[in-house]
Amino acid sequence: MNNEKILSNNKYKKLVHDLQKLVVEGRSKAEAASQKFLVDTYWKLGQRIEGEQLTGVAGYGESIMNDLAQDLKTDVRTLQYAVAFFKVYGTNPRDRDISWSHFRLLIGVENKKERAYYETMIEKEGWTRDQLLAAIRGDLYLTHNGSQSKTAPKLKRPDEATYIYRAKVDKVIDGDTLLLQIDLGFQVWKEQRVRLAGLDAPAKDKKGGHEALDYVRTQMAKAQTVMVKTHRIDIYGRYLGHMFYSLEAHADRAEVFSKGRYLNQELLDRGLVKSFIAKT
Repeated sequence: MNNEKILSNNKYKKLVHDLQKLVVEGRSKAEAASQKFLVDTYWKLGQRIEGEQLTGVAGYGESIMNDLAQDLKTDVRTLQYAVAFFKVYGTNPRDRDISWSHFRLLIGVENKKERAYYETMIEKEGWTRDQLLAAIRGDLYLTHNGSQSKTAPKLKRPDEATYIYRAKVDKVIDGDTLLLQIDLGFQVWKEQRVRLAGLDAPAKDKKGGHEALDYVRTQMAKAQTVMVKTHRIDIYGRYLGHMFYSLEAHADRAEVFSKGRYLNQELLDRGLVKSFIAKT
């Protein structure tokens, strides 16, 4: 027997180490390639669907999307994400080192500079999807860039879990007033006009009015779970409310209330509204 063909213990360990490294690198490259394929696929799906302009007829687009989801053996929400992905990213970002799970969160970030900041952090710092979610929820971009107003008033975030309801947004009337469908339980829904507590937004036809309106409308369109805590009626007979929401599907309602995005404070932080103490 040729002893040169017999591996020593150290050589065998070296062989195992080298092979393990190759396997890990191979899997990593395969996963990266798979993610690029997913990104490319969903962008092209969104491009193809959006090309049909299905939203032109009320109700028709929704019906077609449901049919498409059934025939493609997927869910409607995935197709909606694909369309939103194409709209936000006009150029296919398949060559970015960003996964589809990251992009699903990024398409909810309206500000281009803010979105670019998060993209950079994902690629340079290797942020996970959960790290990105935490950064978006915590408005890390505003903190990092010093763009959050240092003088912006801080509302006391409600923590008493009473008079909290799940809600659907029927219409955003202006930057501080919404028409909601409020879930009272037992399949009972109530339509209610709600003014965001502690805020005073410019009228739509005034300077800054459309900016506040557009922000609320955009965020509510992307929100997957919306919770409202009602407050006393103001002098104009409107219900006052604190709005909490999540961009994540199937978010826990209690967690949305306690840790989700707080719309009232977001509007103040971005300088879109003024602080307002309602008179009784």
